[in-house]
Amino acid sequence: MMKINSLFLENLRCFKEINIKFSNGVNFLVGLNGSGKTTILESIQVLGTGKSFRTSKIENMRNYEANSFTIASEIERRGVLKTIGFHKEALKFKIRIDSLSVNRLSELVRNFSIVTYHSNSILMIEGESQHRRRFIDWWLFHSNNEFYSEWLRYQRLLKQRNAALKNDIKSINIWDSVLSESGEKINFFRSSAVSMLMSEVFFLIDLNYSSFPKFSWHYVSGWNKNESLMSSLKRNQQKDIQYGFTSVGPHRADLRFIFNGKDAKDSLSRGQQKTLSLIFLITLASIHKKYLHETPIFMLDDIAAELDTFQRNNSIEQIIDLGGQVLLTALDLNDLKFRPSTCLNTFVLQEGEVHML
Repeated sequence: MMKINSLFLENLRCFKEINIKFSNGVNFLVGLNGSGKTTILESIQVLGTGKSFRTSKIENMRNYEANSFTIASEIERRGVLKTIGFHKEALKFKIRIDSLSVNRLSELVRNFSIVTYHSNSILMIEGESQHRRRFIDWWLFHSNNEFYSEWLRYQRLLKQRNAALKNDIKSINIWDSVLSESGEKINFFRSSAVSMLMSEVFFLIDLNYSSFPKFSWHYVSGWNKNESLMSSLKRNQQKDIQYGFTSVGPHRADLRFIFNGKDAKDSLSRGQQKTLSLIFLITLASIHKKYLHETPIFMLDDIAAELDTFQRNNSIEQIIDLGGQVLLTALDLNDLKFRPSTCLNTFVLQEGEVHML
């Protein structure tokens, strides 16, 4: 089983210092707005991904009275305990995994898997293409070691080609060659993964969301499907030089959802978009369990404010039935209902403190 046993926070937003011990089952965090519920989930997200789902600048998580903050956790995966620590001060950060220092935030992805639903999850439907690429890449990061290393390589090559477009035009042909080779690999991995992912999405909808509107999907590689990436880079080379960035490639890929001939963001209600984004996340957790034989940690932030009663209860039961550790937040104890058989730990947050009921 994959789980978080404990979490320590120091000088993080509203918290001076707290230490929480979680249960294996459902952990229900209750408190008023500003009490720190979302901060707890956010801190776990940082330990698991190196990123916050609330801010693009991790330093913004620091308590305004402090110069630094610390997040530390004991996690357990397949019976093996591991301690992860993250310390941020000014523009510097320190990461320790057990007794080893780690220099890159990306190294955090390898330690445990998290699926998180929050108010910005709807961006997967209504937002820019990068949010939909993350849906595909999340699965590939956790299931395919070759993809992860190739993705890092592509990001590095893309930066180098963009720099050459501005400062070293003579080297462009060299960068076109290596970037196209890496980009074709990224596209191959994604094309294979998205077909499997969408098959699982439709299976889940048919099983548990049968009233949801029917739709189709279309994966876009990020360049003209009738030519190779190398040919597309060559054809767009002058435009890229003019604007100083690479206009084609897997960094421009997209996954589009079509309802009644229109894009999802233009045809679905906001409630339907929120439901669909959660369906995608439940799919990720489900296939992680199915193919990797582990259920990721599932976090839901204020789901009572995001979905109607039926959809949230239906979704929560599915998530709990996956058998993994779950963390949920709500304003009030009565906002969410659980089956009597649910293994439930409830925490009340107030004035920077956390108390277990």
